[in-house]
Amino acid sequence: MSINYEFAEANKDGHKYVMITGYEGKVTDLMVPDVIEGVAVEVIGNHAFSGRQDLISVTIPESVRTIYGFAFHNCRNLRKITLFDSIDDYYDGVCRQCDNLEEVEITVNNSWYEVIRNFLADNDKTLRFLIHSKKSDDEYSTSCLVFPEYVYDFNENTMARTIQFSIAGSGYAFRECVDRRKIDYRQYDSLFAKAIIDGGEIAEDIAIYRTLYPMELEERFGTVYEKYIRDNAGRILERLVKKCSQSMNSTDSVSLLKTLIQRKGLFNADVMDKAVELSVNMQNTVVTALLMAENGSKRKDTVSEFVF
Repeated sequence: MSINYEFAEANKDGHKYVMITGYEGKVTDLMVPDVIEGVAVEVIGNHAFSGRQDLISVTIPESVRTIYGFAFHNCRNLRKITLFDSIDDYYDGVCRQCDNLEEVEITVNNSWYEVIRNFLADNDKTLRFLIHSKKSDDEYSTSCLVFPEYVYDFNENTMARTIQFSIAGSGYAFRECVDRRKIDYRQYDSLFAKAIIDGGEIAEDIAIYRTLYPMELEERFGTVYEKYIRDNAGRILERLVKKCSQSMNSTDSVSLLKTLIQRKGLFNADVMDKAVELSVNMQNTVVTALLMAENGSKRKDTVSEFVF
């Protein structure tokens, strides 16, 4: 079992590079190397991993400059892609029909957000981006943005010989917040009301991740997000507890739950009691212990506030 590749030469300057063409054998967590036989890996080829049902995660090194068309097309179990902003050329259909793709983690070293725009243009499903933006040589700021899905609807008017189309869902508007050189966080946050119309889980996730990763988050928007979490606390905790028990990547789910419930003022003791009861019924001892410990702390704080 090994990665398949071939050597090539660049047209502009003639330098030698490696193009990845596939993988022989089964692989669930693909780590693309940055160097093969002393030569830099710069390209992932056409249909290199198209149609693979074994892939769950893919990590692409900073050496890669080009991802050719349909490289990961129809990888229906692919859930996460990790890469850098080093991608100069992103061809059509790279992650088309990757219906279970949830998260793209990207390290932005050169203030180049074009690759995020390309992923969003290539996939109309809900996508979450964990973005590490370089501030200095050894310092990064992290944001986590959820982009809702959207649907194009085409209607043909045969009498008028015209085709009319409409866009359903807020996802298209959210995608307009990403430019080649920046992300307009204010514009993103101002669209939250539209996300609420789309549905509960999408709005919940936007509020959760903006609260936990408040990069360039204005206080007025932060207040809106926190209020939304408090107003929907029971439903949010129920969903997260269930996800911890059902998720393939339960470690990440538990970590998210732990970080969220430790935020002061988001979940009261009564809501936590119901979450504990649900976790007990689902026989998830790890989550039950976590919730009980945090709930005990909340009740102590409540008593202290009452006494003083």
